Amino acid sequence: MRKEKIQSEDYLSEILGSFGWEYRSLKPDDVLAIEEFRSSLKRINDVSDEEIDEVINYLTTRSFDAEGCIQILEAIKRGVTIKDKDGNLKTVKLVDFVDLKANSLIYSRQVSFRNVIIPDIVLFVNGIPLAVIECKKMAKDWKEGYEQIKRYEKQVPELFKYAQIGMSFADRLVYFPIVRWAENVAVYEWKPEFDILKPEILLDVVKYFTYYREQGGEITKVLPRYMQYRAANAIADRAVKYARGIEDRNKGLVWHWQGTGKTLTMVFAAEKIRDLLGNPTIFFIVDRVELQKQISDELKNLKIHCEVIESIGHLKRVLSHADGKRGFFITLIHKFREEDLAELREQIKSQEWSIMARKDVVCLIDEGHRTQYGELAASMRSILKNASFFAFTGTPVAKKGRDTYASFGYPDEPYLDRYFITDSISDGFTVKIAYQSRLDDVHLDRENLEVFLSSRLEEIPEEYRERVEEDLKRRLNRVKVILEDERRIERIARDIASHYIKNVKPFKAMVVAVSRKACLSYKKALDKFLKPEETEIVMTFSQNDSREMLEYMNWQMKKYGKDDLKLVHEEIVTRFKKKENPKILIVTDMLLTGFDAPILQTMYLDKPLKEHRLLQAIARTNRPFIKDGQNLKGAGLIIDYVGIFKFLKKAFEMYEEEDIRGAAYNIEEIKEELRKKIDEAFSLFDFELSYDRDVMDRAVLVLEEKIEDFRKLYFEIRNLYRLLLEERLEFKDKFDLLSELYHTYLQRQNRLDAEIEQKRDQFYREALKFIHETIDIERIKKDYPVVVIDDEFLKRIREGKERRNFYDLLFAVKNYTREMNDETIVEKVDRIVRDWNERKREMDELYEELKTIAEIINEERKEKEKLGLNEKEYRVLKLLRSHLSEKIEDDELVDCLKEMLKEVESVTFPRWYEKSEVVGEISRRVLLFLIKNFKGKVDSPTKTRDDIVRFLKLYAERELAE
Repeated sequence: MRKEKIQSEDYLSEILGSFGWEYRSLKPDDVLAIEEFRSSLKRINDVSDEEIDEVINYLTTRSFDAEGCIQILEAIKRGVTIKDKDGNLKTVKLVDFVDLKANSLIYSRQVSFRNVIIPDIVLFVNGIPLAVIECKKMAKDWKEGYEQIKRYEKQVPELFKYAQIGMSFADRLVYFPIVRWAENVAVYEWKPEFDILKPEILLDVVKYFTYYREQGGEITKVLPRYMQYRAANAIADRAVKYARGIEDRNKGLVWHWQGTGKTLTMVFAAEKIRDLLGNPTIFFIVDRVELQKQISDELKNLKIHCEVIESIGHLKRVLSHADGKRGFFITLIHKFREEDLAELREQIKSQEWSIMARKDVVCLIDEGHRTQYGELAASMRSILKNASFFAFTGTPVAKKGRDTYASFGYPDEPYLDRYFITDSISDGFTVKIAYQSRLDDVHLDRENLEVFLSSRLEEIPEEYRERVEEDLKRRLNRVKVILEDERRIERIARDIASHYIKNVKPFKAMVVAVSRKACLSYKKALDKFLKPEETEIVMTFSQNDSREMLEYMNWQMKKYGKDDLKLVHEEIVTRFKKKENPKILIVTDMLLTGFDAPILQTMYLDKPLKEHRLLQAIARTNRPFIKDGQNLKGAGLIIDYVGIFKFLKKAFEMYEEEDIRGAAYNIEEIKEELRKKIDEAFSLFDFELSYDRDVMDRAVLVLEEKIEDFRKLYFEIRNLYRLLLEERLEFKDKFDLLSELYHTYLQRQNRLDAEIEQKRDQFYREALKFIHETIDIERIKKDYPVVVIDDEFLKRIREGKERRNFYDLLFAVKNYTREMNDETIVEKVDRIVRDWNERKREMDELYEELKTIAEIINEERKEKEKLGLNEKEYRVLKLLRSHLSEKIEDDELVDCLKEMLKEVESVTFPRWYEKSEVVGEISRRVLLFLIKNFKGKVDSPTKTRDDIVRFLKLYAERELAE
């Protein structure tokens, strides 16, 4: 195992060397490599020894709680401000982010920090440990290295106030933010895989893409995903080169699929531009209030100051202030109305220096394909005449929206950066979206759907629909009347309640109704089939609404204790995300964009939508739901009650096929994927699976070697199976068999109770109840008992009163040998398994050999209890006995070995066996102890020493692996 692990370290070391990192065996003082730190600071600063002492004092006196970690990150990014000998303020750089070659870039292997932990590889920049890497066998899962670093964070917290990024390298390289107070953090993969190790990228990530985020009283850390890094840098590079007169191009279009972090990409780009240009003006421009709040909240959580433009007068003051006010601003595009700004534009035009002339003005425009080609955009561009413009969209640009390319792209570059739907699903940032039609007889007929599909109704807010031309309005209203029919709504509500209880719970859902009136009808209807507190409406109200609507608005404000409807909506959304209720939100326009709730799995669609509105709406369901490191959401699910998905090609006809691939999968495609994964799981076995006990136990033996592959497949199968209802029947027999096998494996490993205990919380109980409805856990426990090897059990076997199943005894012995460290017995058991799998010997012969091993296990267990020894102490006792040349009483021997182990353990720490100097010190202590206490009583002190140290290394390695 160790050899393969070293191979992965060697492989990564070669890559680091090729990227410009220098290998050196550093021995940090405390956690900083002080001498390297001192020489580096002198090289990149004009600084005295006394001033460096002041910097070191500042860093080492920072606490390793959240406040101290935030201060350290700021120091790495911007330097440490001190007073020079004359009392003047002076900033000392810790890292030169401009001339990267001026920095000391060192990687060191097996670095011991306080003799407590030894990370495999540490990346030091100017003596500061910026990244910690754990390497495992390449066949292993990355989680082992991740969990090890999480343990390290608790053991040496001082190290992890400096380290910003953790990495684990096994089957692949993953990276994650260091947040030592968080039990779990997000884990990402870079593309190309190892490029994040390049000094220029790693330092760029630390400087411009690493932030602490405070949200809801919790402090976490933000790192970029690779596509965010790529797009933000493309924007920053273009904006800076344009502002400096290096290049003429000053625009770009970024399409990243919904759910991949578009808001953060905008923030990353803005922050880098601000740093590189000094003091530019940067506008975040949106077309919806909820998007304005989303960006404002994100900046606030990241402690980045931004001014929200509240009115047209406010916008005028920003634009006319000197040559334009500097900083970050968020505004709605609608404030750039020509009639309001025409006079200001003429005034600015006459000034020699104004915002109109400046090139260091950057507009970052969210959902640029919606409102950016009309008069508002023209007005904005006429005032910000020399600005650069970058549009972001979470959906592809439609064919008829090619003027978007003209506005933000170039003929040879339609997109500055693009991240496809299929890329996002493959990378695990989003899940697939499946759709299914229900209650076909309540769907709109083809004629009514054609009316909708050829209109722009879904883009017209309800309050403005009066302006639609009369004939179209009459036909569209006919559609609306159908969809608002209360008898139809009640029938659908009954179906929603049934589907939700059987198929969605404990995830949550959203009903999308055709109008605000329909929202209220859905609430009344759903209250008949679900508890009233389980559903809630999120929609706007106006004073012209019906009495019933206004009564509901007043009831909501009273219920939530708020006199502002915005605050009511915020409270409802917060409860939806974090509390048990509400379970289903009812909406018509609100929350269909910019709403991010991983617990939302199903959307019940009863409103005709198409093109980007449809894509944006259904993408609310595509966020993975991660719990205990597992994604429990197989896919988002859209239940279609209007029939729009029957005409999916028509609804999406305005997009290029390449752009829309993977947007939505019908239930037949989900079934096909499930079918393939089930076949893949069965293919792990070269014999036919069945419920037969011998076959099941034979399969469990196979799983001992293939459990990681099987578990991954089984969890994916389980998530997809959950999505099906009536369609489950086709897969039920095979799914039940795989479930039986997985739980039998856990029982044979004596881990079933632990697994069930781990999944006892309400969410797991609800999410997995469909499994426990088909398999009987108590029956599995009875059919595959955990055998306790003791006197009574062995007596019954000897007397022939208990002829146990061969596998019962085999797994009992294997479970005991997992806890033992007797290589002879372990090898015997492995040989029995191998001979049985290869059918080299008869079962009866192997059964007798297992009985003999069980006798040995029982005798050893009793002796350990009698002598009061743990497993490690007992194995050392047996080793000492094997080397004794004369008899020594057990009491004396036990006292001696406990004293020896106490002396050895005083210099050990996790993974001490990887440090040759520590192994040498332990060897020296053991030999001196043997000579002092057993001189002339052991056949060979050096041979005895070697056997004991070899065992201690093996025991420590196994103990850590567990």
